[in-house]
Amino acid sequence: MRKRGPQPTLRDSEVLTIEVVGEFLGLDRESNIFTHFCRSYSDWVPGLGRITRTTFTRQAANLWKVKQELWQRLAQHIPQDPYLSIIDSFPVPVCRFARATYARSFRDVASYDYNEVARHIYYGLRAHVRLAGPGVLVDCALVSAHLSDTEGAQDLLHDVS
Repeated sequence: MRKRGPQPTLRDSEVLTIEVVGEFLGLDRESNIFTHFCRSYSDWVPGLGRITRTTFTRQAANLWKVKQELWQRLAQHIPQDPYLSIIDSFPVPVCRFARATYARSFRDVASYDYNEVARHIYYGLRAHVRLAGPGVLVDCALVSAHLSDTEGAQDLLHDVS
């Protein structure tokens, strides 16, 4: 239940459904999902014609906690091999390198690190993910960029016996 602001034009269930179906159709950007559903399914979701893309994107982003809980519940029902885990990490820059000294976002957790693939130093975070057989995303974490993969793996394996 919302505590502040006006009630949104679209229900949260409609936004979540649009996002899930859009991802299933291979539309990986919010703008593509919004455009596709406005053109093809506006009669199914009448509120789409009364909002802008940025309003839709903002509402979808604000549902991050609901999406996270939904993902965790669904992951529990997918058969997984508890003895097989694949852990990997990738850089998540939070701003351009030249702006790093002025950046306020994520100041408490972001740091500098070297991106092996792009072959340059970046300022940001590092995402660590754990997949269990047969390729189910089981856990993920965002940590400071300078933390090693070993430290990130320990955090992801805390509940594995």
